[in-house]
Amino acid sequence: MSTSSRVIRAIRCGTLFGIFFIADVAPAQPPGKSDQEILQPVMACRVRTGESKSAYQLLGTVTPSRTTTIGYSLPGRLKTLHAKRGDRLAAGDAVADLQTDVIQIEIAAAKAELRLVEHQLAELQAGSRDEDIAEAEARMEAAGAIARRSASQLSRMSKLVQSKAASVEELDVATAEADSSRQLLQAATIAHARLVSGPRVEQVAQAQARVDLQREQVRLLEDRLKKHTLIAPFDGYVTAEYTEAGAWITAGDPVVDLIELDTVRVEVAVPAAQVVFLRPGQTIHVEFDARPGELLLGQLERIVPAADTRSRTFPVLVRIKNRIDDGIPMLMSGMVVRMDLPIGPEAKQTFVPTDAIVLDGVRQSVFVVDVGRASSAGGQSQAAVVRKVPVKLGVAQGDWIAITGEVDADAIVVTRGNERLAAGQSVEVTVGDG
Repeated sequence: MSTSSRVIRAIRCGTLFGIFFIADVAPAQPPGKSDQEILQPVMACRVRTGESKSAYQLLGTVTPSRTTTIGYSLPGRLKTLHAKRGDRLAAGDAVADLQTDVIQIEIAAAKAELRLVEHQLAELQAGSRDEDIAEAEARMEAAGAIARRSASQLSRMSKLVQSKAASVEELDVATAEADSSRQLLQAATIAHARLVSGPRVEQVAQAQARVDLQREQVRLLEDRLKKHTLIAPFDGYVTAEYTEAGAWITAGDPVVDLIELDTVRVEVAVPAAQVVFLRPGQTIHVEFDARPGELLLGQLERIVPAADTRSRTFPVLVRIKNRIDDGIPMLMSGMVVRMDLPIGPEAKQTFVPTDAIVLDGVRQSVFVVDVGRASSAGGQSQAAVVRKVPVKLGVAQGDWIAITGEVDADAIVVTRGNERLAAGQSVEVTVGDG
């Protein structure tokens, strides 16, 4: 090996040795909390216990909150059917269209007639033109000149008749010409006065009425044109089609059926002995076998006070806000659900806020706070460790719901921040009233 190669190799080794040496003697970072030691803040509250009606489980059937058959109020040929069975529509969406060729022509003719009567009204409101008044004045002056000449001729003819220089027949002709000239002057004077004073108020009012009548006719036709497009009255799903494009529609013919499922009603038959314990407005816990991990709460809407004559049960209607995922409702019309009605015997039960329930898709659970397993942080917040406890849900009371599981009567459960927790995690908990 050459001298220069040995020098380069020594420099390289020395550089690496220096790097390793610096790394070994570099001072450590100052001590601090690791990611695991950072406490996640959560809100919690104590569970409640007390005597209340236990759950009496009954099956109920999901029904739409609204059902309607949409049809046309006027006849026509169906041009397009936009909505198909199973489609979800928003309020205001077009369901179908009728052909509009004839109504468009009628609207164009009505608008042309409107322009005509508007111009007639404007002409009356503008009054007489200066040229027309000047012409009438000239005619009046001409008629006056003719009348004066005829009067003069009549005067001369009268004198000639007295002197026997003219006959009585010539006097009659002169008299007739003078009378005719006076009448023509009077007519010209009246015509001039009419043009000066302008149209009568009644004429203007009649023209205005014709304009108003024609405007309403246009509005009527435009409203009829709008009705050629069938509109969805609310958000819902098309469940039936009754016609196709090209079919002739008469007034009142159905086009589609529409149901609303954004909120649904669950109808359940309750025996007479238990229905007396129910009241409108109560919160009802609903279970759906296809979604066991869901927390469904409804509100008792009404109790129908008429029993089924065969089963002697009373229909009870519970309203539930549905969940729509990618246009598909979770609860569909005709589905069967189980309802925990608070009509069972009195029993001691444990209640937690509904916000404390953690849903993981297949079951429900709560995070119980073990305050004694960690030191206090002082003030209203303190360090603690949480553990996840599976629970089974029961009857609901407003924003609280009964649970069964390994939860003590004086336990503290997490109500906020529990979505990101894991069993055994340390937290900084603030206990409130729930």
